[in-house]
Amino acid sequence: MDTRTPSVLRTFALIFVAMAALFAADTFLAKAEDAARRSEARRLFQEGRWLEAHGRLPEAIDRLRTAVSNVRGDREYQLALAQALLAAGRVPEAESSLTDLLERDSTGGVPNLTMARLLVKSGRIPEAISYYHRAIYGQWKDDEAGNRVKARFELVDLLVRQDEKRALLAELLPLQDEAPSDTETHMRIGRLFLAAGAPSRAAEVFRSILHRQPEDADAYAGFGEAEFALGKYRAAQLDFAVASHLGPGDAQISAQLALCAQVLALDPVRRGIGPAEQRQRSRKLIELTLAEAQRCAGAAPPQPLVALMKKARNPGADVDANLDLAERLWQARRAECGAATSPADQALALVMAKLAQ
Repeated sequence: MDTRTPSVLRTFALIFVAMAALFAADTFLAKAEDAARRSEARRLFQEGRWLEAHGRLPEAIDRLRTAVSNVRGDREYQLALAQALLAAGRVPEAESSLTDLLERDSTGGVPNLTMARLLVKSGRIPEAISYYHRAIYGQWKDDEAGNRVKARFELVDLLVRQDEKRALLAELLPLQDEAPSDTETHMRIGRLFLAAGAPSRAAEVFRSILHRQPEDADAYAGFGEAEFALGKYRAAQLDFAVASHLGPGDAQISAQLALCAQVLALDPVRRGIGPAEQRQRSRKLIELTLAEAQRCAGAAPPQPLVALMKKARNPGADVDANLDLAERLWQARRAECGAATSPADQALALVMAKLAQ
Protein backbone atom coordinates (compact mmCIF):
# COMPACT_ATOMS: atom_id res chain seq x y z
CA MET A 1 0.00 0.00 0.00
CA ASP A 2 1.23 3.49 -0.91
CA THR A 3 2.41 5.22 2.30
CA ARG A 4 1.39 8.58 0.81
CA THR A 5 -2.33 7.72 0.82
CA PRO A 6 -3.11 8.79 4.43
CA SER A 7 -1.27 12.06 3.86
CA VAL A 8 -3.24 12.78 0.71
CA LEU A 9 -6.49 12.00 2.45
CA ARG A 10 -5.60 14.28 5.34
CA THR A 11 -4.79 17.04 2.86
CA PHE A 12 -8.12 16.62 1.08
CA ALA A 13 -9.92 16.61 4.42
CA LEU A 14 -8.21 19.82 5.45
CA ILE A 15 -9.10 21.40 2.11
CA PHE A 16 -12.72 20.30 2.47
CA VAL A 17 -12.90 21.67 6.02
CA ALA A 18 -11.39 24.95 4.85
CA MET A 19 -13.86 25.19 1.96
CA ALA A 20 -16.77 24.45 4.28
CA ALA A 21 -15.56 27.08 6.69
CA LEU A 22 -15.24 29.62 3.88
CA PHE A 23 -18.71 28.73 2.60
CA ALA A 24 -20.18 29.07 6.08
CA ALA A 25 -18.40 32.39 6.54
CA ASP A 26 -19.65 33.63 3.15
CA THR A 27 -23.17 32.50 3.97
CA PHE A 28 -23.04 34.19 7.37
CA LEU A 29 -21.70 37.40 5.86
CA ALA A 30 -24.30 37.32 3.06
CA LYS A 31 -27.09 36.81 5.58
CA ALA A 32 -25.72 39.54 7.79
CA GLU A 33 -25.47 41.87 4.80
CA ASP A 34 -28.99 40.98 3.68
CA ALA A 35 -30.34 41.54 7.19
CA ALA A 36 -28.57 44.91 7.36
CA ARG A 37 -29.93 45.86 3.96
CA ARG A 38 -33.45 44.88 4.96
CA SER A 39 -33.14 46.72 8.25
CA GLU A 40 -31.98 49.84 6.42
CA ALA A 41 -34.82 49.47 3.90
CA ARG A 42 -37.35 49.22 6.73
CA ARG A 43 -35.89 52.35 8.33
CA LEU A 44 -36.07 54.21 5.01
CA PHE A 45 -39.62 52.99 4.46
CA GLN A 46 -40.75 54.24 7.85
CA GLU A 47 -39.00 57.56 7.33
CA GLY A 48 -40.60 57.88 3.90
CA ARG A 49 -44.08 57.28 5.25
CA TRP A 50 -43.52 59.81 8.02
CA LEU A 51 -42.25 62.41 5.55
CA GLU A 52 -45.25 61.76 3.25
CA ALA A 53 -47.67 62.17 6.15
CA HIS A 54 -46.07 65.55 6.89
CA GLY A 55 -46.28 66.77 3.29
CA ARG A 56 -42.57 66.42 2.48
CA LEU A 57 -43.16 64.41 -0.66
CA PRO A 58 -39.84 64.82 -2.53
CA GLU A 59 -37.90 63.58 0.50
CA ALA A 60 -40.41 60.80 1.06
CA ILE A 61 -40.07 59.61 -2.53
CA ASP A 62 -36.27 59.53 -2.24
CA ARG A 63 -36.42 57.39 0.91
CA LEU A 64 -39.03 55.03 -0.51
CA ARG A 65 -37.22 54.65 -3.82
CA THR A 66 -34.04 53.66 -1.98
CA ALA A 67 -36.01 51.19 0.14
CA VAL A 68 -37.37 49.59 -3.05
CA SER A 69 -33.83 49.40 -4.48
CA ASN A 70 -32.51 47.78 -1.31
CA VAL A 71 -35.18 45.08 -1.22
CA ARG A 72 -36.28 44.26 -4.74
CA GLY A 73 -39.75 42.81 -5.06
CA ASP A 74 -41.10 44.03 -1.73
CA ARG A 75 -44.74 44.82 -2.53
CA GLU A 76 -45.30 46.99 0.54
CA TYR A 77 -42.40 49.29 -0.35
CA GLN A 78 -43.33 49.49 -4.02
CA LEU A 79 -46.95 50.30 -3.19
CA ALA A 80 -45.87 53.02 -0.77
CA LEU A 81 -43.62 54.52 -3.46
CA ALA A 82 -46.46 54.50 -6.01
CA GLN A 83 -48.81 56.19 -3.52
CA ALA A 84 -46.24 58.89 -2.74
CA LEU A 85 -45.61 59.49 -6.45
CA LEU A 86 -49.35 59.81 -7.03
CA ALA A 87 -49.71 62.23 -4.12
CA ALA A 88 -46.92 64.31 -5.64
CA GLY A 89 -48.72 64.41 -9.02
CA ARG A 90 -46.06 62.30 -10.72
CA VAL A 91 -48.73 60.19 -12.39
CA PRO A 92 -46.71 58.42 -15.14
CA GLU A 93 -44.10 57.22 -12.62
CA ALA A 94 -46.81 56.11 -10.21
CA GLU A 95 -48.60 54.22 -12.98
CA SER A 96 -45.40 52.47 -14.03
CA SER A 97 -44.75 51.35 -10.46
CA LEU A 98 -48.33 50.17 -9.97
CA THR A 99 -48.39 48.34 -13.31
CA ASP A 100 -45.28 46.41 -12.33
CA LEU A 101 -46.78 45.61 -8.93
CA LEU A 102 -50.12 44.47 -10.37
CA GLU A 103 -48.38 42.24 -12.93
CA ARG A 104 -47.00 40.31 -9.96
CA ASP A 105 -50.16 40.51 -7.84
CA SER A 106 -53.32 41.31 -9.78
CA THR A 107 -55.71 40.60 -6.90
CA GLY A 108 -54.41 43.03 -4.27
CA GLY A 109 -57.18 45.29 -3.01
CA VAL A 110 -54.98 48.29 -2.13
CA PRO A 111 -52.91 48.32 -5.37
CA ASN A 112 -56.07 48.09 -7.48
CA LEU A 113 -57.72 50.87 -5.47
CA THR A 114 -54.62 53.06 -5.87
CA MET A 115 -54.63 52.43 -9.62
CA ALA A 116 -58.32 53.36 -9.76
CA ARG A 117 -57.57 56.67 -8.04
CA LEU A 118 -54.70 57.31 -10.43
CA LEU A 119 -56.93 56.71 -13.45
CA VAL A 120 -59.59 59.06 -12.03
CA LYS A 121 -56.89 61.70 -11.67
CA SER A 122 -55.94 61.09 -15.31
CA GLY A 123 -59.56 61.39 -16.47
CA ARG A 124 -59.68 57.74 -17.63
CA ILE A 125 -63.01 57.00 -15.98
CA PRO A 126 -64.04 53.68 -17.65
CA GLU A 127 -60.64 52.17 -16.77
CA ALA A 128 -60.92 53.55 -13.24
CA ILE A 129 -64.33 51.89 -12.76
CA SER A 130 -62.81 48.55 -13.82
CA TYR A 131 -60.03 48.87 -11.24
CA TYR A 132 -62.52 49.86 -8.55
CA HIS A 133 -64.33 46.58 -9.19
CA ARG A 134 -61.02 44.69 -8.99
CA ALA A 135 -60.36 46.37 -5.65
CA ILE A 136 -63.86 45.59 -4.33
CA TYR A 137 -63.52 41.90 -5.16
CA GLY A 138 -59.78 41.71 -4.47
CA GLN A 139 -57.78 40.49 -1.50
CA TRP A 140 -57.38 42.64 1.62
CA LYS A 141 -55.04 41.88 4.50
CA ASP A 142 -57.13 43.60 7.16
CA ASP A 143 -60.87 44.28 7.57
CA GLU A 144 -61.78 42.79 4.21
CA ALA A 145 -65.51 43.55 4.48
CA GLY A 146 -64.98 47.11 5.69
CA ASN A 147 -62.42 47.94 3.01
CA ARG A 148 -64.63 46.56 0.27
CA VAL A 149 -67.49 48.77 1.44
CA LYS A 150 -65.19 51.81 1.51
CA ALA A 151 -63.97 51.06 -2.02
CA ARG A 152 -67.54 50.69 -3.27
CA PHE A 153 -68.56 53.97 -1.61
CA GLU A 154 -65.62 55.65 -3.37
CA LEU A 155 -66.81 54.21 -6.69
CA VAL A 156 -70.37 55.36 -5.91
CA ASP A 157 -69.16 58.92 -5.27
CA LEU A 158 -67.37 58.86 -8.65
CA LEU A 159 -70.54 57.70 -10.42
CA VAL A 160 -72.52 60.50 -8.74
CA ARG A 161 -70.02 63.05 -10.09
CA GLN A 162 -70.29 61.48 -13.54
CA ASP A 163 -74.12 61.45 -13.34
CA GLU A 164 -74.12 57.74 -14.25
CA LYS A 165 -77.50 56.91 -12.74
CA ARG A 166 -77.85 53.36 -14.07
CA ALA A 167 -74.35 52.32 -13.00
CA LEU A 168 -74.86 54.08 -9.68
CA LEU A 169 -78.02 52.09 -8.95
CA ALA A 170 -76.21 48.84 -9.83
CA GLU A 171 -73.57 49.61 -7.17
CA LEU A 172 -76.07 50.76 -4.54
CA LEU A 173 -78.08 47.54 -4.55
CA PRO A 174 -75.25 45.34 -3.18
CA LEU A 175 -73.96 48.20 -1.03
CA GLN A 176 -77.30 48.38 0.75
CA ASP A 177 -76.73 44.80 1.99
CA GLU A 178 -72.98 45.08 2.63
CA ALA A 179 -72.80 48.45 4.41
CA PRO A 180 -72.96 48.87 8.20
CA SER A 181 -76.43 49.33 9.66
CA ASP A 182 -75.75 52.63 11.44
CA THR A 183 -78.07 55.56 10.77
CA GLU A 184 -75.43 57.78 9.19
CA THR A 185 -74.55 55.16 6.58
CA HIS A 186 -78.21 54.45 5.80
CA MET A 187 -78.92 58.17 5.45
CA ARG A 188 -76.09 58.37 2.94
CA ILE A 189 -77.45 55.39 1.00
CA GLY A 190 -80.94 56.88 0.96
CA ARG A 191 -79.65 60.13 -0.53
CA LEU A 192 -77.59 58.18 -3.05
CA PHE A 193 -80.73 56.34 -4.17
CA LEU A 194 -82.27 59.77 -4.76
CA ALA A 195 -79.23 60.76 -6.84
CA ALA A 196 -79.61 57.51 -8.80
CA GLY A 197 -83.20 58.40 -9.70
CA ALA A 198 -84.65 55.63 -7.52
CA PRO A 199 -86.97 57.52 -5.13
CA SER A 200 -88.99 54.41 -4.23
CA ARG A 201 -85.89 52.68 -2.87
CA ALA A 202 -84.84 55.91 -1.15
CA ALA A 203 -88.25 56.10 0.52
CA GLU A 204 -87.82 52.54 1.85
CA VAL A 205 -84.45 53.46 3.38
CA PHE A 206 -85.73 56.62 5.05
CA ARG A 207 -88.86 54.81 6.26
CA SER A 208 -86.69 52.16 7.94
CA ILE A 209 -84.65 54.87 9.68
CA LEU A 210 -87.82 56.55 10.94
CA HIS A 211 -89.08 53.22 12.23
CA ARG A 212 -86.03 53.12 14.53
CA GLN A 213 -85.69 56.87 15.12
CA PRO A 214 -89.11 58.52 14.72
CA GLU A 215 -87.81 61.99 15.62
CA ASP A 216 -84.95 62.20 13.13
CA ALA A 217 -85.40 65.48 11.23
CA ASP A 218 -82.93 64.53 8.47
CA ALA A 219 -84.74 61.25 7.84
CA TYR A 220 -88.06 63.08 7.54
CA ALA A 221 -86.47 65.55 5.11
CA GLY A 222 -85.06 62.67 3.04
CA PHE A 223 -88.41 60.89 3.09
CA GLY A 224 -90.03 64.13 1.91
CA GLU A 225 -87.56 64.41 -0.96
CA ALA A 226 -88.30 60.83 -2.00
CA GLU A 227 -92.07 61.36 -1.95
CA PHE A 228 -91.66 64.68 -3.76
CA ALA A 229 -89.67 62.91 -6.51
CA LEU A 230 -92.51 60.36 -6.74
CA GLY A 231 -95.01 63.18 -7.29
CA LYS A 232 -96.64 62.68 -3.88
CA TYR A 233 -96.62 66.39 -3.09
CA ARG A 234 -99.15 66.34 -0.26
CA ALA A 235 -97.29 63.54 1.56
CA ALA A 236 -93.99 65.33 0.91
CA GLN A 237 -95.42 68.54 2.35
CA LEU A 238 -96.35 66.73 5.56
CA ASP A 239 -92.89 65.15 5.81
CA PHE A 240 -91.15 68.51 5.30
CA ALA A 241 -93.45 70.08 7.89
CA VAL A 242 -92.45 67.47 10.47
CA ALA A 243 -88.77 67.88 9.53
CA SER A 244 -89.12 71.64 9.96
CA HIS A 245 -90.73 71.15 13.37
CA LEU A 246 -88.01 68.76 14.53
CA GLY A 247 -85.17 70.85 13.09
CA PRO A 248 -86.35 74.45 12.81
CA GLY A 249 -84.43 77.04 10.85
CA ASP A 250 -83.37 74.86 7.92
CA ALA A 251 -83.58 77.07 4.80
CA GLN A 252 -83.65 74.15 2.38
CA ILE A 253 -86.58 72.49 4.14
CA SER A 254 -88.42 75.81 4.20
CA ALA A 255 -87.86 76.17 0.45
CA GLN A 256 -89.17 72.63 -0.16
CA LEU A 257 -92.24 73.37 1.92
CA ALA A 258 -92.92 76.50 -0.10
CA LEU A 259 -92.48 74.60 -3.38
CA CYS A 260 -94.89 71.88 -2.25
CA ALA A 261 -97.47 74.55 -1.39
CA GLN A 262 -97.07 76.16 -4.82
CA VAL A 263 -97.49 72.86 -6.66
CA LEU A 264 -100.52 71.88 -4.60
CA ALA A 265 -102.09 75.31 -5.19
CA LEU A 266 -101.59 75.02 -8.96
CA ASP A 267 -102.50 71.37 -9.55
CA PRO A 268 -105.86 71.38 -11.41
CA VAL A 269 -106.41 67.62 -11.01
CA ARG A 270 -105.72 67.45 -7.30
CA ARG A 271 -108.19 65.34 -5.37
CA GLY A 272 -110.76 67.17 -3.31
CA ILE A 273 -111.19 70.33 -5.40
CA GLY A 274 -114.52 71.09 -7.11
CA PRO A 275 -115.32 72.06 -10.74
CA ALA A 276 -115.10 75.81 -10.07
CA GLU A 277 -111.66 75.45 -8.51
CA GLN A 278 -110.53 73.20 -11.38
CA ARG A 279 -111.65 75.81 -13.91
CA GLN A 280 -109.88 78.60 -12.03
CA ARG A 281 -106.67 76.60 -11.80
CA SER A 282 -106.77 75.62 -15.48
CA ARG A 283 -106.98 79.32 -16.40
CA LYS A 284 -104.19 80.12 -13.96
CA LEU A 285 -101.97 77.53 -15.64
CA ILE A 286 -102.60 79.17 -19.02
CA GLU A 287 -101.81 82.58 -17.55
CA LEU A 288 -98.50 81.42 -16.04
CA THR A 289 -97.49 79.41 -19.11
CA LEU A 290 -98.23 82.39 -21.35
CA ALA A 291 -96.12 84.67 -19.14
CA GLU A 292 -93.23 82.20 -19.23
CA ALA A 293 -93.51 81.81 -23.01
CA GLN A 294 -93.48 85.58 -23.49
CA ARG A 295 -90.50 85.96 -21.19
CA CYS A 296 -88.31 83.37 -22.85
CA ALA A 297 -89.33 83.85 -26.51
CA GLY A 298 -88.52 87.55 -26.58
CA ALA A 299 -89.75 90.08 -29.13
CA ALA A 300 -89.79 87.75 -32.14
CA PRO A 301 -91.27 84.35 -31.19
CA PRO A 302 -91.81 81.74 -33.96
CA GLN A 303 -95.20 81.68 -35.68
CA PRO A 304 -96.50 78.44 -34.06
CA LEU A 305 -95.81 79.90 -30.64
CA VAL A 306 -97.42 83.22 -31.64
CA ALA A 307 -100.66 81.45 -32.59
CA LEU A 308 -100.81 79.57 -29.28
CA MET A 309 -99.99 82.72 -27.30
CA LYS A 310 -102.82 84.57 -29.06
CA LYS A 311 -105.28 81.82 -28.20
CA ALA A 312 -104.02 81.68 -24.60
CA ARG A 313 -104.94 85.35 -24.05
CA ASN A 314 -108.63 84.40 -24.25
CA PRO A 315 -109.08 81.03 -22.52
CA GLY A 316 -112.50 79.42 -22.34
CA ALA A 317 -114.40 77.82 -19.49
CA ASP A 318 -113.83 74.18 -20.41
CA VAL A 319 -111.24 72.66 -18.07
CA ASP A 320 -110.01 69.95 -20.45
CA ALA A 321 -109.65 72.41 -23.32
CA ASN A 322 -107.73 74.81 -21.08
CA LEU A 323 -105.39 72.09 -19.89
CA ASP A 324 -104.79 70.93 -23.46
CA LEU A 325 -103.98 74.51 -24.50
CA ALA A 326 -101.65 74.98 -21.53
CA GLU A 327 -99.79 71.74 -22.38
CA ARG A 328 -99.41 72.67 -26.07
CA LEU A 329 -98.20 76.14 -25.16
CA TRP A 330 -95.75 74.71 -22.64
CA GLN A 331 -94.35 72.22 -25.17
CA ALA A 332 -94.00 74.97 -27.80
CA ARG A 333 -92.25 77.16 -25.24
CA ARG A 334 -89.95 74.29 -24.29
CA ALA A 335 -89.05 73.62 -27.92
CA GLU A 336 -88.14 77.27 -28.34
CA CYS A 337 -86.43 77.96 -25.01
CA GLY A 338 -85.47 74.61 -23.47
CA ALA A 339 -86.25 73.40 -19.97
CA ALA A 340 -87.32 75.91 -17.35
CA THR A 341 -84.41 77.05 -15.23
CA SER A 342 -85.91 79.83 -13.16
CA PRO A 343 -86.76 78.79 -9.55
CA ALA A 344 -89.97 80.79 -9.92
CA ASP A 345 -91.08 78.45 -12.73
CA GLN A 346 -90.21 75.22 -10.94
CA ALA A 347 -93.71 74.66 -9.56
CA LEU A 348 -95.23 75.31 -12.99
CA ALA A 349 -92.79 72.85 -14.61
CA LEU A 350 -93.66 70.16 -12.07
CA VAL A 351 -97.41 70.57 -12.60
CA MET A 352 -97.01 70.49 -16.38
CA ALA A 353 -94.87 67.36 -16.13
CA LYS A 354 -97.57 65.70 -14.01
CA LEU A 355 -100.25 66.60 -16.54
CA ALA A 356 -98.14 65.18 -19.38
CA GLN A 357 -97.95 61.74 -17.74
